[in-house]
Amino acid sequence: MGDPEPPTDTSMIPSRVPTPGSEGAHTAGDRVRDLISRLGRPVSAAEVAVEALGIGGCPESVARRLAGDIVAGDSRLAFEGDLVTDAGGHRDATVLGATSFCIVDLETTGGAPGSSAITEIGAVRVEGLRVTERFSTLVDPECPIPPHITGITGIDDSMVRGQPVIDVALSAFIAFARDDVLVAHNAPFDLRFLNYERLRLRNGYFTQPWLDTLVLARRLLNGAVPRHDLSTLATWAGSPVRPAHRALADAEATASVLLALIALMGAGAETTLDHAMSIGQPAARKGPSGPGESAAAA
Repeated sequence: MGDPEPPTDTSMIPSRVPTPGSEGAHTAGDRVRDLISRLGRPVSAAEVAVEALGIGGCPESVARRLAGDIVAGDSRLAFEGDLVTDAGGHRDATVLGATSFCIVDLETTGGAPGSSAITEIGAVRVEGLRVTERFSTLVDPECPIPPHITGITGIDDSMVRGQPVIDVALSAFIAFARDDVLVAHNAPFDLRFLNYERLRLRNGYFTQPWLDTLVLARRLLNGAVPRHDLSTLATWAGSPVRPAHRALADAEATASVLLALIALMGAGAETTLDHAMSIGQPAARKGPSGPGESAAAA
C-alpha cells in the first residue's frame, strides 16, 4: 500500500494535462526530450513538472502523476524506475544470448530511499546465458536497523558495524555492474534506492537498460504459477539457491528465474534485448511506481 497522498494545492496543477496526440502533449514531450538530451541523463518526475509544465514545488505524488500522463501520451518517452528517459535511446537488437546482465538485489532498513538505507548489495553477472561472477557486500547504514527488518533479513546492527558505508559499497557495485543490463525482481524498488544514492553521492544515475523479472513472469507465464513472488518463481525455475531475504541469495534466485524466462522466449537465440525490454518494464506503460509498491512481490 502506498503512502497517503499529501493535501494538494490545486492552484499549482493545470486544469487539464495534455492528452495523447494533442498539440500540448507533443510540446510537453518535446520539452522533456530536450531536457534529457541537454542533461545527458534521465530526469525525475519533479524535473518534468518544472521543465515541461512550468510547475515548481508540487508534491512528489502529483509530479509522478503528471509525468506519467506525459509519458503515456508520447511513445518516444519511457520510465526507468521513477526516472523518465528517451525510449529511442535504448533500442538494442542484441540477442539475449549475447547480452551481459547484472542481476541485483538489495536489503534495506525500509521502503523509501532517503528515510531508509541500504544494508546489503548482492549481484550476479550472467554472460552467454550462464553465471560468471558474483558480488556481495554488507553496508553500514549508519543508523539502527529496525527490529522488524532484522526479523525478515536476519541482518542486525552488529553485522553491519564496521562494514563499508554506502559511498564505498556503491562505488564497488558500480565497478561490478559496468554497463550491463540491470535485472531485479520488482526492479523499481532496487532502482529507486540505487539511483537515489548514486545521485546523492555521485551526481549521476544508472542509465543502462533494465528488466524486471516480476513483470516478465506475469506476462510470459500466463497463469502457469499461482503467484509471482520470487520464492514461487525460484521453485518454478528450479533454482539451486532459495531466496532468503539476503541480497546475494535473492540475486542468484532471480538469475535462475531470468534464465528460465529467457528460455521461454526462445533460449535467447533470436529474441532481442529490445523485445525483452518492451515486455519487461512495467513503468513504460503504467507510469512510475509509487513508494509503497516495492515489498509486495519481493
